[in-house]
Amino acid sequence: MIALRDEVRAALADVETRLRADERAGAGLTPDQIRSAAEQHLDAWCAHDVKRRMSEARQPLSRAEEHALRRSVLDRLFGLGELQPLLDDPDTETIVVNGPDRVFLYRAGATRRRVEHPIADSSEELIRLIQRLAAREGLAERPWDSAHPTLDLTLRDGSRLHAVRDVVRAPAVTIRRHRLMRLNLDDLVRMRTLHPADRELVEAAILAQQTVMVCGGPSAGKSTTLRGLATAIPPERRIVSIEATLELHLDDDEDAHPDCVAMQTRAANLEGRGELSSRDLFREALRMSPDVLIVGEVRGPQEALPMLMSVAAGGAAGSLSTIHARSSAHALAMLQTYVLMGEERLPFEASAPLIASSIDLVLHVERRLDERGKEHRVVSSVREVCGFRGPTVTTNEVSCIDSRGQHA
Repeated sequence: MIALRDEVRAALADVETRLRADERAGAGLTPDQIRSAAEQHLDAWCAHDVKRRMSEARQPLSRAEEHALRRSVLDRLFGLGELQPLLDDPDTETIVVNGPDRVFLYRAGATRRRVEHPIADSSEELIRLIQRLAAREGLAERPWDSAHPTLDLTLRDGSRLHAVRDVVRAPAVTIRRHRLMRLNLDDLVRMRTLHPADRELVEAAILAQQTVMVCGGPSAGKSTTLRGLATAIPPERRIVSIEATLELHLDDDEDAHPDCVAMQTRAANLEGRGELSSRDLFREALRMSPDVLIVGEVRGPQEALPMLMSVAAGGAAGSLSTIHARSSAHALAMLQTYVLMGEERLPFEASAPLIASSIDLVLHVERRLDERGKEHRVVSSVREVCGFRGPTVTTNEVSCIDSRGQHA
């Protein structure tokens, strides 16, 4: 592909010019029609390129080269450019971009390699690529400019994209691909993420409409575990989920979750209007008669107190959520800290009874190496919330997996 970089750049510029002309002509094309028009313009460019090369006594592009050129141009227009082939790899878990020529690929099994060729010719081209994605992916256009230097975006295949500019030397992009979109409790057991005995306990808790929280570090598998736990929710129960960036996609599985509404927060526009925070969405969610309230991630006071109040006040019969924490006990300490940070300034002593009346089980998931040196995710601790004593939430660890993989 490196040898065709000039041709790709020329073809892309030609097709973009023609598409802009179509737009100025007021064609009013649908997304499918735009792609079809782009393919037709690309056909015309390739035909012209063959004639030009022959007139210059040069060898036309081979069939393989023309196929690679077409794919690269269409990927840049409608996909992720040079990142698209990496994302198409079924074993890809994470793509890290530290500028256009420093790209790392993390694959299943904890393997990492550096991508040999640049994914853009410059930082400016990389920025334009991400801006095109922000304009057409997700539920609504999200700005990514000097006024909004960070971006969180859900791609149409369910992958999560995070991008930063202006506060870094070169645009930094992280794409996390969710390979396991549809799995159940039995799948978690088969993958050795969940011990069979813990499976029965967690399933019973969810069926009893208890509140379960999943905690762990970055990329530990919290969302995947929560997605599997959610399959224990009976299909007749109504689910409303709140996420900063859509990752769970429970509403896509109509067989398991026929009555499910997924809501996503929204940043303010350039005029500073239109923001919908987690707190706003909690208020709307409780008006939607949810049986189960799912919080994609409790990141701070915006999610912590509204979630606890919603469950404690009976606004939802149960809840599932995730939180960043280094242990199941630490997750509860983080919750107390977030409540203290809220604008309501709830006293520390009041947080313990609120948490005790809202949270029933905390699962800690982490990444470990098995006896063959292969990485997998495991629920290493299941902690029951028993009550409170003064400002302290009292708990009992009912299950754990030690460093040797033994269940206790």
